[in-house]
Amino acid sequence: MQAVSVVDLNSAKIRPEQWRDWARSAPMTRYSGAMAFDEATHFPEPAYLDRASLQSWSDTNPDMRQPALDHHLIILHQGGPKRIERTGGGARRTVDALDGASTTVESGSIYRWQTQGPIAFAHLYIAPDRFADMVAENFDRDPRSVGFAEAIGRPDPHVARLFELMLASRGQPEWETVAEFYLDALLIRLATTSTDGAAFRMPSKLTLTRPTISRVRDYMRGNLAERISLSDLAQIAGYSRYHFVRAFRESTGLPPYAFLLNERLRAAKHLLQHSDAPIAEIAQKSGFATHAHFSARFRERMGVTPAEYRRRARG
Repeated sequence: MQAVSVVDLNSAKIRPEQWRDWARSAPMTRYSGAMAFDEATHFPEPAYLDRASLQSWSDTNPDMRQPALDHHLIILHQGGPKRIERTGGGARRTVDALDGASTTVESGSIYRWQTQGPIAFAHLYIAPDRFADMVAENFDRDPRSVGFAEAIGRPDPHVARLFELMLASRGQPEWETVAEFYLDALLIRLATTSTDGAAFRMPSKLTLTRPTISRVRDYMRGNLAERISLSDLAQIAGYSRYHFVRAFRESTGLPPYAFLLNERLRAAKHLLQHSDAPIAEIAQKSGFATHAHFSARFRERMGVTPAEYRRRARG
């Protein structure tokens, strides 16, 4: 069968979206002995972060060709153990990967992948400049001296857990803020455990001054009804996002998103006790996207529903 493709897989680097669009438009295309995704392919729309995106795949054809992407690729293997064969770069490697193992692919690499076992993956696409920024801001290294180390089926429970936390929270109102924190931690984990580019050195601990913490807290309290991002908070503190997250946690004992959740719940408790506003309105004023989301978070933390808390607080 003659190949019919939207994207030339042997051309210059392409965006992850182009790869996905090609897969959708050519469900039964063959090329070089490998097959594109079949009609059972499942790939919901990606979730986007700062210079990154997250996408899940399942039931794809076990024989797949990966084009040269303009992003680094981190893969979480799901569904159970599997045998993975990678062909490319003049070599062939076969690895038995456990459930939760990860594979990393550097931007620009072209491979053919053949999988025996469950076909379920999560893909995390990282722009090279985001990885470079992370290296420059978190380590005493010139990012140009560090490659994105490739690995196949590498077991690392820390990487798997961070990946799973990003997936589990997808779709929640605060997902972007929470996921950016997990993504930063995941990239740092990959960098510190990489064997490519020699050893990394973590910098000394960072802390925030009391006035800086107060400025960040006051900003949170003054903007609870709005979407508050990590970048917003880092700018208030005068740090890069990466340094801010580490310094904030070191100084307060909580990551920024958990501290912000506490502030939202504190405001909600005050309104429940001292106002007659409907609970849906209190949810909105406290920064929760929906009444249901507010009630679920409130009950998780307080052990009672907002309505029950209000009743008890008023005797």
